[in-house]
Amino acid sequence: MELKVYNSLTRRREEFVPLEPPKVGIYVCGPTVYSHSHLGHAKSYVSFDAIIRWLRYSGYQVNYVQNITDVGHLTDNADEGEDKIIAEARRRGLHPMAVAETFTRSYYEDMDALNILRPDIAPRASGHIPEQIEAVRKLLEKGHAYEVNGSVYFDVSTFPDYGKLTGRSVEELAAGARVAVNPEKRHPADFALWKRA
Repeated sequence: MELKVYNSLTRRREEFVPLEPPKVGIYVCGPTVYSHSHLGHAKSYVSFDAIIRWLRYSGYQVNYVQNITDVGHLTDNADEGEDKIIAEARRRGLHPMAVAETFTRSYYEDMDALNILRPDIAPRASGHIPEQIEAVRKLLEKGHAYEVNGSVYFDVSTFPDYGKLTGRSVEELAAGARVAVNPEKRHPADFALWKRA
C-alpha cells in the first residue's frame, strides 16, 4: 500500500518517496509550553502519530523530531506583544523556565494518555539560541533581513518565491492581513526574526 501526500508546491497528491530510503525524517512543530494542552494539540499529534506508525510499520526508519517552544512565542500574531511564557510566569509569580518545565511535563502526560508516540528528538528553542542568532546574522549579511530599533525582520521583497507554497503573491498576503501594519516594517508581509527584549 502506498502513501500519497499533498504537495503544496505542485498542488497535487503524489506518491510519498523518501529522499534517502529507507530513512525518513519528520519535523513537527511542537507546542508552546505556557499552558496546558488543548483539543487542537490532540488533533494534530494524533494525525502525526498515525503517519509515523504507518511509516514504521511499512519498514521505514523514521527520525521523528518535534520541537518545544519554551521561549520567544509572542502574545500577538502581528509580531507584537510579549513572550507568552514570560507573561504566564509573571501572572503566576514563577520563573519563566519553571512555567515552561511545568507545561512541557503536562503536555507529555496528556500525549501519553492518548498513547501518542513521543518524538525521537525534542529540541527546545531555548537550547538553540546561538544557532538562531547565527541564522539571523547570515540573513542580515545577505541583505534578506533588516534591523529596526533592536528587532530584526525578514524582507520578503528579497525572496522572489516568497508565497509560492501558499499560491499567493506578496501583494495578496499584504492585502489579506487581519492586523494593523507594524510601522517598523518595510512591507506589511515582512515578519520578525528576532524581537527586541
